[in-house]
Amino acid sequence: MKYYLIIISIAISQLLTAQSGNTFTVGMSSGLGMSKNTTLGENKQLDNLSNIHTALNFSYGIKLPKNLSCDLNFSLDNISYFPYPIDIGRWTTGQYLSSNLGAGLRYKNPIKTNFFSLGLSGGFKLMRNGQSSYQAYTGSYLSKTNYQFEGTANPFMRLQFGYEFPLKNKNLIGIDLSFNGSFRPIYSMEFNYTDSGPSSHGTYTYSGNSIHLGVHYTWTKNKKNADIETFLKDSVNRKEAKKIVTINNRFQSSKAVLIQLHQGGFMNQSKIRNISDNVFKNASAPSSSTRLNATIGWKNNWSFQPGVSIDSYFLWLRKNFSGLSGSSLFNLFTVDLGMQRRMLSFPKTNRYLCNVNGGISFSYLSGSGGGGGSVTSFDYNTNQVILSYNYSYQYNNKIFPLAYIGVSKDLRLSNHILFTIAYRHQFGLSKGMLIPFNYTAENQATVFTQIRVNGNADCLSFGLTYRFNNKR
Repeated sequence: MKYYLIIISIAISQLLTAQSGNTFTVGMSSGLGMSKNTTLGENKQLDNLSNIHTALNFSYGIKLPKNLSCDLNFSLDNISYFPYPIDIGRWTTGQYLSSNLGAGLRYKNPIKTNFFSLGLSGGFKLMRNGQSSYQAYTGSYLSKTNYQFEGTANPFMRLQFGYEFPLKNKNLIGIDLSFNGSFRPIYSMEFNYTDSGPSSHGTYTYSGNSIHLGVHYTWTKNKKNADIETFLKDSVNRKEAKKIVTINNRFQSSKAVLIQLHQGGFMNQSKIRNISDNVFKNASAPSSSTRLNATIGWKNNWSFQPGVSIDSYFLWLRKNFSGLSGSSLFNLFTVDLGMQRRMLSFPKTNRYLCNVNGGISFSYLSGSGGGGGSVTSFDYNTNQVILSYNYSYQYNNKIFPLAYIGVSKDLRLSNHILFTIAYRHQFGLSKGMLIPFNYTAENQATVFTQIRVNGNADCLSFGLTYRFNNKR
């Protein structure tokens, strides 16, 4: 026990006496791993299944002598797996989210102005208990799979190669290739397939061994340290020099122009009228929104903020019906006319709390569409349909007037590039549109009703901002 305490105390002391070469890195990566079947079917060869990893990675690098650093790593890893080992239901995917915690050593070798790095790390994949099952049926076949994830701390090792390019602000942007090896399987799966001919079955395991390609951005503080050294030459003490540099970096001109591109989750609030059987959701339904807007500085931290977006609207089933999630209704093209106020909490230090914005919008729909779906109880004997539904619409030049309010926060990546987190609530100013809709649940009488959509929604988005004209 005392040895663990000694190691922890050394690590804490190193963090408290952080050298100027310490870094913080954020990155994204995508990887591919293959599961392997361990039992073959009777007359059909079962293929291996692909697994796609999408991860958000964080790392704190502690500078060591001789181009070495100790990296403390954390990542969120989403695994997309494809349930069926043969060509049925390939469009269906399952999702499993885990977190990785680890540490390792990295060697960085300068190549002219760039850097090549080689890293070896290890840690634990923190998993939770989980289970999912999938079934597909037609008149000629029945396919069933069952996945099992066991909650445990799964040890892993990672070998990583990287190549980094310095930017004008002395921070680094890079690409990396890594090989992950897991010491225990991530999941096991059982599969059964029956049709008019020979049947097939098998068991699968996914070890977690995978290859990943990613990009990352590293804050080095090299430019900040160089600016501090410049002020020290003017007989300013180090504490005051740090304060001046920090205030200068926070500065944003009242005449600055910013262009922002956002991608986010869109929670539309469509309502189904005059029903009481709780078959369909009336509340928020997740979909997506892509937004492009400009922030044009005016005066006293006020800005004009025009923008455009494409917002998706979905219809979702209540959770008491397993299987099908929902259907896409339509996409709306929206134009925003708004204002933004940059809230400076301490003007003398250029420190600001957030941006507050609001305005009016006009959403536009032209054309026609429709859809339908069903949820089936996969009973070997009856194959009973327990829910089916249909809807359709046809509108030309339909315009929704909206009002919105929102709040956002910019995190500076460089003098011109910002990372933005934004929340927006919008509400309709008209009755909106009514979409004819009918459904049949559990062999009951068909219900005829309407879906009301007037633009009520919430949106949480993330994006990048480029800032022009930031001169004093």
